[in-house]
Formats: sequence, C-alpha cells, structure tokens
Amino acid sequence: MTNPDKTDEKLLVSSFGCSPETADLEFAMTREMAKKNGMDKGNNLAFHLIQSFKPGEVDAETAHRLGQQFADEVLKGKYEYVISTHVDKNHIHNHIIFNAASFIDHHKYVSNKRSYHKTCRINNRICQENGLATSMPTNEKGKSYKENMEYHRGTSWKAKLCVAVDKAIWSSINYDEFLQKMQLAGYEIRQGKNLSFRAPEQRNFTYMKSLGNYYTEENVRARLEKNRYKTKTPKHLSREARLYINISTYITTGNREGFERWAKLNNLKEAAHTFNYLSENNLLNYENFQQHISDVENSVKAADQRLEEISTELGTQKLIQKHCDSYRLCRKVIEDCKSAKNSKAYRTRHQAEYQLHDSLKKELQDLGVTRIPSSEKIQKKIENLELEQAATIREKQELQKKQKTLEVIQQNFTVLLAVPNKTSALLSENLKLNNITRDE
Repeated sequence: MTNPDKTDEKLLVSSFGCSPETADLEFAMTREMAKKNGMDKGNNLAFHLIQSFKPGEVDAETAHRLGQQFADEVLKGKYEYVISTHVDKNHIHNHIIFNAASFIDHHKYVSNKRSYHKTCRINNRICQENGLATSMPTNEKGKSYKENMEYHRGTSWKAKLCVAVDKAIWSSINYDEFLQKMQLAGYEIRQGKNLSFRAPEQRNFTYMKSLGNYYTEENVRARLEKNRYKTKTPKHLSREARLYINISTYITTGNREGFERWAKLNNLKEAAHTFNYLSENNLLNYENFQQHISDVENSVKAADQRLEEISTELGTQKLIQKHCDSYRLCRKVIEDCKSAKNSKAYRTRHQAEYQLHDSLKKELQDLGVTRIPSSEKIQKKIENLELEQAATIREKQELQKKQKTLEVIQQNFTVLLAVPNKTSALLSENLKLNNITRDE
C-alpha cells in the first residue's frame, strides 16, 4: 500500500491516530483494548477503502487531500487510518486502511449495505463539491471492485440495463408497453418467477432484482402506474392552492357549519396561546418580539458552536488517551529490558515496540503533551466534557422547542394584527372564560 514507486516516494502517505510505520501494531493494541472491554467480535483487524478518480481530472495532491476529507467524514475521528495516494496508473486513486475497532468507544465498525451506501454518498458529495465526476454507485446492491470499475467505464451489463429500463419506464404507461420498449431496445426477455433481460452479445440473463430494490418487478409496475396520472395531475401546485383544494373538498361534503365552528375554535385557541406567551415573556410590542426571536436564534447558534468545540476537544482527548495507553505499554517493554539476560536480543525481538514508543512520543508532543498524564486525570477530563456535551444538547433541544413555538406565535401575531376587531373580541371572551375557571 505504501510502496514508494506508487506513492511518489511516500510523499503521498498520511495517517490519523497512528503512524504509518507502526499502524499495524497500533491497530492491534486498539483491538486488544476492545477485547478487554468486551466489544471486539470477529477476526477482522482492518477495512480497506479505494477511492478512484478519472484520468486527468485531478492532481495527486488534490486527490490526497480529498481522500483525507473522505476518510475523516466516513470515520468521524473514531478509527485510526492510513491513506496513500497511488500515482502509478493513468487514474490516480487513494487506498485507505482503517482499524476495525474504534479507539474512542472500542465498538467494531459496522460494514453492511447501509454503511456502504452512506460511504458512497459521502464520496459523491465531496466529488460534486469539487467539480469532479462521482466515482461510487448509490441506491443499489453492493458491487465488487471489478464490477464497480466496469460500472464507471460504461462496460457493466447491469449499468446499461438500468439505463434501458429507466428509459422504457419513462416512455410507457403500462407493463406490456414497457416490455415492448425493452424488446425494441434489443433485449431478450425471460418471464417466470423473476423477470430477467439479456442484451445482444451478453452470455447470461440479468435478473431485475439484482439491480436493486428500485428495479424489482413490483416497483417497475408502481412506477408505470404513476405515469398513467402524469397528464391528469398538475406537476407544481403552490402551498396555498393545495390548501384551498383541501378546504373546498371539506366544505363540499355538506358539513359547512361544522367546519366553520372548528375554524373559530381553532382561531380562539391560537389567539389565546399568542396572548399568553406575549404576556408571560413581557413582550409588549412587535419590536420586542422580533428581538426575542433573534435572541433565541443566537442562543441556538451559540449552543451549536459550543457542541462543535466540545466534540473537537473530546476527539483530541480520546486520541491523547489512546496514545498514552499505548505509550505506557511500550514504556513497560522498554523498562523490562533492564532485567533481560540478553538486552541486545531483547531489543531486536521488541523492535516494533521501541519504534512505536518514539512515534507515540512525537505524536503526543504534537498534541501539546510533554508530560504523560495519569489515566484517572485524562478520564476525568473526558467525563467532564461528556457531561457538558449532554447538558448543552439538552439546552439546545429546549431552545429548538422554543423556536418552534415562536414560529407559530409569529404567524399568529401577524394574523392578529391584520384583524384587530375580531381578535379583541376573541381575546376578551377567552380571558373571561379563563378568569371564571380560575375563580371557580
């Protein structure tokens, strides 16, 4: 993976949470820690991701930077990884090896269809944001690396079939017409338990269900059914138009009186809700109300910013904790050399631990740690950050609830200003009712 001939003399090799030279040992140490915490299941030590780019669309340095962004977003600072950018072929590509166990919570990375598609979406978004062609499939069954490469070269039978099926569905309004369009496109059809197609020169039939859930026979029929109503239903209706249609439909059922009673009751409740909120918060004019909305919004932003700061600091402290634990293990190996009968043979046997010791020392210095803190001290710091994080999340949730209330109040406030006479009567009636209830 880090072959100098492939990685521009190792200039295009980076890592997170470990050193490229000692990554295998650090991965193993994290896994041992996961085992002690009862989190390690299975024998997988690491996972391998490949991110490729079209020939000539990106230089090696940019590809490496985008690969780091990709790895950081997928792994969220929880897993050690090594990334190398290979430039030995006409298409530049990144290899990302990451630990199967997290050094943050020691949970194993879950690799399944959902995580695969999420990884694809992250990669494609990063590519789109940088004006590059997307390089991973989404919303479909997981592909092998070979099939994925064929997909992007346009040589995959499945990729071609998806295009043909979509085109036939878009131009058909029933299942028979769809099959006719597929025949006209040159596909041989086999109907039985599972619908399948075979293109000219293709050796085997391709099952529709192998293309993903979107292409099952059931969903094809559902998509065709929607086509039948395309000419009948306007494509774009405003919110006001949809509301008018709903209200008109309700009234034409004959229960006009019931509808009007419901509308008045609803307005009364909303008016009372607005009045009570404004009174309780001493918002005596519209300017004060707008300032109140702005204050709540700024408080939410401040909570978001603090959560981001806490998350970053937590990640740093967990990384320091992981490095310190590994450093202590290596330090013990080095100290045991003093009691070894043959110190030279001992050092040779534990060369990896010696190398990791020096690497960890430098990593910790880069993180601002010159003196190794005790396990208890760093754990206490992490716990305090987690408590603050939980409290800030609760605070943000309360503020967001308040924001939702304010959105409704703001709408009601506007309506109340527009109809002062009716509103005054409703409020007076409601206040009388409230006073009677309280007196009783």
